[in-house]
Order: sequence, then C-alpha cells, then structure tokens
Amino acid sequence: MGFKTYRFTPQPNDSWVLDCPEPLRFSGPQGLIAQWYRLNRLDRGDGPWLVPARDWLALAFGAAEAAQRWIIFEQAEAGARKLARLERINGKFGSQSRLMMQFTPLQSVGESPPLIVIEPEFVCGWGEEMSIDGGSGSESCSWRWVSPQLGFASVVAG
Repeated sequence: MGFKTYRFTPQPNDSWVLDCPEPLRFSGPQGLIAQWYRLNRLDRGDGPWLVPARDWLALAFGAAEAAQRWIIFEQAEAGARKLARLERINGKFGSQSRLMMQFTPLQSVGESPPLIVIEPEFVCGWGEEMSIDGGSGSESCSWRWVSPQLGFASVVAG
C-alpha cells in the first residue's frame, strides 16, 4: 500500500495537477489512526465513527494545508500506475480497529511529474476493509496492519 498526500491545483479542463508529494502513514504508534484514537477515544468510546480525508490531513498538516491537499493511494498494476483519492474512513475500535476506506479512482494523464489526473467519465468508487491492531480492547496495541476479522474484499459503492 502506498499512501501519499499531494497538493492539488484545479485546471480549466476538469483535471488537476498533483505536486509536492508527501508520504502519509496511517499505521504504527505515531500513525494517523493511533493519533486520532488518542485524541477522540473518550468522546467516541467503542462506537462507529467516520472521518473525512480533510480531517486526516488536518491532523497531519494543519487545517490550512489540508484544504489544499488530497490523500492518494498509489499502486502498480501490470507496470501501470493506478491512483485513487481517499474520501473518508469509517471505523470502529475494539480488539482491532476495523476500518472501511472509501476511494474514488483517478486516471493519470501521462507518467512524468507533476501528475495530471482526471476523474473517469463513469466513476465508481469502492471501499476496502482493513484492520489495525489497536483500540480499546487490543492487548498489544501495536497499531500495525492485520488481516480483517471477516476477510471481505473490495465493495463497490457507486
């Protein structure tokens, strides 16, 4: 998995220029999930929660910078770069932090920096179920990625 945050600049032809990439870490004791848990556990308890991408960015960079950035998931498929914008994370803390990350696919126009992206004409978002070892009922609380409890794959969410 590769999460990065990019500054985005809208272009007149319904595209965006992505530049100034920064790595973004959700897992680990200093990762965004653990930080958010420490800040919100007393208010949220073990109930479900939803955090939009802008709030994750504000936690990492501050509110002013968050308004100018997107969280991008990057992966390679058959040698081609695939990009998706993280929209939000739904979750629930317990013995594991169960997460549902919701994405919108982006199409890259060219491969050289800066990246120019568009949303495909017929866009269909999706969700990925993930789990992290951390939360109110976790014994080790390592905040590392673990297999989801139910092991679902992707979910299409048009």
